[in-house]
Amino acid sequence: MENCIFCKIISRNEGAFIIYENDYVCCFLDKYPISKGHILVVPKKHYREFKEVDQETLSEIILTAQQIAIAVEKLLKTDGITIMQENGAFKDVEHYHMHIVPRFINDGFTWVEPKTKIPKEAFKSLSDNLEKTLAETFKYLGS
Repeated sequence: MENCIFCKIISRNEGAFIIYENDYVCCFLDKYPISKGHILVVPKKHYREFKEVDQETLSEIILTAQQIAIAVEKLLKTDGITIMQENGAFKDVEHYHMHIVPRFINDGFTWVEPKTKIPKEAFKSLSDNLEKTLAETFKYLGS
């Protein structure tokens, strides 16, 4: 995409600290890191949303993320790794990507969970509806 910062990085029209790439992904240090070693795993083909990514590319993304996480843990002697991605209104760039965030005790990064109360009946209804929707989805996908 013409104005996509990640497409510009992939095509070398914008600078970045690229640490790894193959035919499917380009991985580089996040310009605005949550912690030292924060890396983005970005498909070379432009996809706006997670649901658009083809299975072969998605496999490469997660397998690459796993190898990078292992290397980052070893190099930086982390206390853990957070792997995340966001979609819809919550993403910060209109190009699907996955974050690998090295974690350290007392690093200040948190995930705030709201105190949501859901009645058992609502869980049952949601569970039933999701089960039906997934069955239809997998049938549609030929799985």
